[in-house]
Amino acid sequence: MKKMIFLLLISFVTMQNTEAQLLKKLKDKAQKALEPKKPDPPVVENNGNAGNEGNASASKIEKKWVPTSNCNLVFTLDAGEQFFYDETEVVAKNNAMSYSFIVQNKKYEYFLIEDGVRTGPFKEAPSRKVDKPETEEESTSSTDDDKISMGGDSKDPVAIQYSKTINGKLYLVFNGKNYGPYDYISKMKLSPDKKHFFALVTIGGANAMTAKMGMGNCFIVSDGTLKQKVGNDGNTIPVKFSISNGFKQCMATIMDQSAQKVLKVSSTGKSEESSITDLYTDNGLGSVVSDFGDIITIPAQSPRQILVNGEEAASFKVPIKSMSRLFLLPDIKKSVYYEKGKFYRADGTEESVTDILFPKLLILNNEAAIYYYKVVKNENAGKDVYLCKKTL
Repeated sequence: MKKMIFLLLISFVTMQNTEAQLLKKLKDKAQKALEPKKPDPPVVENNGNAGNEGNASASKIEKKWVPTSNCNLVFTLDAGEQFFYDETEVVAKNNAMSYSFIVQNKKYEYFLIEDGVRTGPFKEAPSRKVDKPETEEESTSSTDDDKISMGGDSKDPVAIQYSKTINGKLYLVFNGKNYGPYDYISKMKLSPDKKHFFALVTIGGANAMTAKMGMGNCFIVSDGTLKQKVGNDGNTIPVKFSISNGFKQCMATIMDQSAQKVLKVSSTGKSEESSITDLYTDNGLGSVVSDFGDIITIPAQSPRQILVNGEEAASFKVPIKSMSRLFLLPDIKKSVYYEKGKFYRADGTEESVTDILFPKLLILNNEAAIYYYKVVKNENAGKDVYLCKKTL
């Protein structure tokens, strides 16, 4: 009997201990659930440090980008603001860097930021599209604005704006002066400061009717003394009209119907011939004109090459997919091509860069440099925008 009572006591004590342990676990769990959750450790973006991809420990704690002496803070985006990319202008004005950005906030309000001065808010974007930045995936080189479309519904809007019929003849009226007369104005392009122009026009041809439709004798003209004939045949059709990066020279591409060939002629008289089939096989690369009037071409069959007036001048490690990301220098062998976080040089060297926006080659005070922007998160949930310079 005593033995049985002893066993019952042990069982009772054991049950009490088990229940006590269970109650303690439940109490601890409840207490933990009521405690405030500790925030996760902050993660700092890598806004300019390349080369950590293969380092597992470095990928967990990335170093914050620190601006160098070649990067200056130019303005700040408030929390929730973002670039309105279809409204961006980055140009050289008065021998200095100039920029114009449209930003949009969460309320769908717009602000204009020009050279550090912010105005707004506006209910609609306050300016027309100027220069749509190209994405990495795009492969176009010469913009659609270079192409010439024939027909009443496809006339160049800039040419229409400055055209005027005087005494039955067609003129360009620009800054109070008359230029002409012409039979047709295929394309007109203005300088960034709106003080100068280049145009591709038709003056006479096989007959008066076709000349007034834009087919005949093509000429390159300007607000200065330029009046240069493109081709010798009076039965030519304008195809493209390009301007150099610094608005110093231009180039016309025409189709000679009689000779069945394509002719490119720059405002300095440099020329290059090709077959009509090249118009359909250049994969959108085509040609551009330099500030010195040279014709720069990327062959579709060998897109790593740069041809100057038909002769090879340089070659890159990678194919050139976009002429707008090809930064041409007077010495072609020092030219730079940007693609997917790398500057490739024609001398075979390369340099990694990260998170850059709107790269633009400008020659200011006789110094060639690529200007670009970097956007870095700040402590106020906004973003600081830096203008950086890479001297070439």
